Amino acid sequence: MTSYINWLMQNTLPGQVLLQSWLTRNGIDRKLSYLYVQNGWLRRLAHGVYCRTGREPDWVDAVYCLQTQWGKQIRVAGLTSLRLQGYAHYIEPGRPQVWLALPAYVKLPGWFAVFEQSATFVALYTSSLTVDITPFTLELKMGDRRLTGSVSELAAYEIACGVPSLISFEHADVLYQGMNLLSPRKLQALLCASHSVKTNRVMLYLAQRNAHPYFQYLNQNGIETGKGKRQIVPGGWLEPDYQITVPRAFKPEGTDDGST
Repeated sequence: MTSYINWLMQNTLPGQVLLQSWLTRNGIDRKLSYLYVQNGWLRRLAHGVYCRTGREPDWVDAVYCLQTQWGKQIRVAGLTSLRLQGYAHYIEPGRPQVWLALPAYVKLPGWFAVFEQSATFVALYTSSLTVDITPFTLELKMGDRRLTGSVSELAAYEIACGVPSLISFEHADVLYQGMNLLSPRKLQALLCASHSVKTNRVMLYLAQRNAHPYFQYLNQNGIETGKGKRQIVPGGWLEPDYQITVPRAFKPEGTDDGST
């Protein structure tokens, strides 16, 4: 037992969330886990889920657990990734939103409810994006912890994907105002690999609206934008270039008052 507890102390951090399946793979079965709980080295959070004592775990620990022990691809996405990279200065009141990109049909495990008092988890699905995501991820440093997140270009795409169900058009526009240094090469690769007409149109519109330098380098011939009108904001102004409805406050002065 001594060797296993030494291994646990050397290979985990105080507050780290640990799945029993991961502990078992490393030689610590349920009986040992129970014994470690009795001795105060572990604390049980839910069935088959523990944390190392010494610090109260937070949402970062929960996400890190999924990324390193769950066996499914998950990344910090959209609003949260931008905030951790210093882009999102607009703070919404209440609990912080934690955007997580998940594989299609995969839901967050039930034990995540333990952390819902301190964060609101937003599940994002980008199955319409048919590209290897690996080159579009980076390491987000949070003290002595590391999370895998979306690079700013992918996070910008995820923001457009979330309009208006996960984030308002107005909030997305505020975020885009600060994203003027995105890579046109990365954006082109993402947009060309995207089969979401709505997301592509919203992203192109926000880039054009904010007059970002990279916009002029995007070749829209290779980007799927479909045909016809798309209602994004009910009763909004019909933007003529991308045929999407946007907030009426976005309508330039002197233009026709189109709506749908």
